[in-house]
Amino acid sequence: MLTANFQHLLRPTGHRDIHKALFAQARPLLEEAVAEVGTEYLWCRDPADAPRADTGELIPWSLPLSNRSSDALIRIAGHACTVATSALTGMRSSELMELTVGCRRTDDADGTGLARHRLVSKVVKGRLWGGEVDEWIVIEEVVRVIALAEQLTDSGPGQPLFGAFNGFESNGAMTWLRQWVASPAGRRMGLEPIPDEPVHPRRLRRTLSVEMAARPGGLLATKVHFKHLQVATSEGYAGRPGGAQAVFHHEWKKEEAKEKLKRTVEAYRQFEQGQMPAGPGADALLASFRAVEKELADHEPGPAKVVTDRQIELLLKKKASVLHLSAANCCWFEDPAKALCLKLAGTRSAAAPLTGLCDSSRCPQATHHIIHRSVWQTTADNGVVLLASPRIPPAEKTRLRAEHERSMRVLEEIDTAAGKAR
Repeated sequence: MLTANFQHLLRPTGHRDIHKALFAQARPLLEEAVAEVGTEYLWCRDPADAPRADTGELIPWSLPLSNRSSDALIRIAGHACTVATSALTGMRSSELMELTVGCRRTDDADGTGLARHRLVSKVVKGRLWGGEVDEWIVIEEVVRVIALAEQLTDSGPGQPLFGAFNGFESNGAMTWLRQWVASPAGRRMGLEPIPDEPVHPRRLRRTLSVEMAARPGGLLATKVHFKHLQVATSEGYAGRPGGAQAVFHHEWKKEEAKEKLKRTVEAYRQFEQGQMPAGPGADALLASFRAVEKELADHEPGPAKVVTDRQIELLLKKKASVLHLSAANCCWFEDPAKALCLKLAGTRSAAAPLTGLCDSSRCPQATHHIIHRSVWQTTADNGVVLLASPRIPPAEKTRLRAEHERSMRVLEEIDTAAGKAR
């Protein structure tokens, strides 16, 4: 017996069945055709390799698919694009529904290779009937997700990209994603099951807002990105929180404290492994770490003889409380009188550093770690591009050259400190 559905092959010819006599006559030709092309499903016969989520092993991203399975996979991929866009942008459901095919915008700043990605949609909440056109600044991953969604949809330019939906649950996007991840196809790729907790755009929006607000200068960035400056009252986020605003304020302060402690413990663990911090404040930080190390060595941990992360966290909690995180450095704001940013501003009474005036290569309370290397490397690479541009005035190139030399010096210090032994 041949594992082939000949009735399915006959349908394009307008026939529904084949007589036994004709089948016996055609069988040699059919066997020859099967030997030539095989009986595998049409789609994904030669798929590209992709790493498993658990082991990283490269395997074909899919087994061969039937027409029905491929159609279902297209729908699942479309749902994944919707959820990813919601999670990475924090857009409301109404704003996601207003996204159209061709909503992507990418600007190249004066040919320097620095891209700025935007999505064009409409803000509906709190606006006149029909909403108002607005833009969202997004990261490159969002643009790639939107580009994939445009390839998966049958909609034409200007038509809705995701269409209308009533949420992600109740046979929505998350229902489909959970079922696929739990299916043999998802387990084959090493994916962990998606928890059954409810997921919807409002919850993703709240999660993203808390994460953004916990970053340096994130509170203002949160208000601007989520259109709070035009849609909602913003006083509660910075001045007099109350009600739901008080909950938000408490949540992001709590997350900020957790992030500070986590970063401090990571820096200590790197210190234990011989990866030292760099920067003007490195010696002071190393002195604190050596004091903690000595206290742990002098302490009798008991029969288990194991020093836990909790013990380290308790000893580093005070140090973590003065940490202020920046994209390119860590600021250990213990003494305002030593803060270079406050000296430049002409004040010494501030309760927090002035990030906009930060010069971490000269401030005695700033340190650079291996996690900051990519930021300085990007700055150095951008400096090379700008210095090579004929459109930059000579006076500006003098300033850029000094900044580039500073970036290269910081990179060298980070590499030296991370690689030297204790």
